[in-house]
Amino acid sequence: MYKYVIRRLLLSVPVLLLSSLIVFGLMRVMPGDALTALMGESGNVSAKDLQKLRMDLGLDRPYYQQYGIWLWQMVSLNPGYSIFTNEPIPVALKKAIPVTLELAMLAIILGLTIAIPVGVLSATRQDTASDYVGRVVAVSGLSIPDFWLGTLVITFSAIWFHWIPPIGYVSLWDQPWKNLQQVLLPAAILGFRLSAATMRMTRSTVLEVLREDYVRTAWAKGLAGKVVVYKHALKNALIPVVTIVGGQLGVLLAGTVVVETIFALPGMGRLTVEAILYRDYPIVQTNVMLIAATLVTLNLVVDLTYAWLDPRIRYS
Repeated sequence: MYKYVIRRLLLSVPVLLLSSLIVFGLMRVMPGDALTALMGESGNVSAKDLQKLRMDLGLDRPYYQQYGIWLWQMVSLNPGYSIFTNEPIPVALKKAIPVTLELAMLAIILGLTIAIPVGVLSATRQDTASDYVGRVVAVSGLSIPDFWLGTLVITFSAIWFHWIPPIGYVSLWDQPWKNLQQVLLPAAILGFRLSAATMRMTRSTVLEVLREDYVRTAWAKGLAGKVVVYKHALKNALIPVVTIVGGQLGVLLAGTVVVETIFALPGMGRLTVEAILYRDYPIVQTNVMLIAATLVTLNLVVDLTYAWLDPRIRYS
């Protein structure tokens, strides 16, 4: 087990290096640069001031030097400052990460709360009315885009209930009730979409496991239906579900930009998109590397979870 973990950690190094090269290269080939955006925001900036600013930021150096400096900053856990706001990047991340993390955790909890029971119900009552309802809900979750559902929820909440989520994000620890009013709706929208894939996978795998010999034996021994399904079938059916949930958590940390924008939540997605618009290289590169490292870690955790779910799995 330890050798497997160490080997996976070593293999993650070239993956992260390749990710760093890709994001660094993409940011440099994009049209426009940070100084152009900064100049457009500041108004009249002379060519002399622009050149001085370019030298101060190190943007006049060759690309390989810029890449080396940035790589060293990332390794030494000191990613530098935002070009646009001059704010230390750790400070910006400290404000954005808790928002996205709270949103992602709530979405995962809500998604699993919907997906697992409905998936099991659909599998155990195959081709009945409840199965068809569950499948329609799953297909709806896969088909309806977040931006459309989020817009509808805000619009009809305002028209029917004369209520919209409070503006101006507050922390869960400062004002819990106001925070939940801001976060619960976007988390429910994300959770609904995430539950769709998990629901379908749960239904498929539980159906497959229910046809196994050991499950037939459990039925033949006269065990209660709940014991057969939840103790003998569900646990063995969860391995593909865990894979999907692990991937969904990574997607949530990187892909909540639409929901964060609609509900005005200052999370990681919104921070990254604003940094891309202003060509704020250090923030974009740091965020992408942070997401890449998170995905690599989540994949490792998911792989290790397999052995807990199925003791027959051995890592060598």
